[in-house]
Amino acid sequence: MNNLLKLGIILAAFLILSAMLAPLLIFAHELISKPDLISFKVSYEQLNETSIKLVFNITYKGIIKLDDVKLEVLNKTLYLGNMQSNTTISKHITLNMNSIPKHLEILMSLRIAGIYSLKLRIRGV
Repeated sequence: MNNLLKLGIILAAFLILSAMLAPLLIFAHELISKPDLISFKVSYEQLNETSIKLVFNITYKGIIKLDDVKLEVLNKTLYLGNMQSNTTISKHITLNMNSIPKHLEILMSLRIAGIYSLKLRIRGV
């Protein structure tokens, strides 16, 4: 009976570990095999002589849900929320033209399946 209990505990631990690692492994596989898993496009519109509107379009084509997606741009945060498969979210931000550096840097943070945190630094936008 003691061996049966050990086997049960090992099996339960294996199943729990597999369930927790599966989203990360699937996301990593998709990231490697799909170059357009997360597509990120930035456009801009001149509002007046001093202001510009940056529009961010983020498309996600993976099967694992992404939670708490947000962008940080020049000390401003844009919350995109959760992204399911084949989702596109558009957000915009208005900036003073004098505050925009030559090469903009954006920090994208998210959680894979609500478990694993990931931060992506996008430079030269």
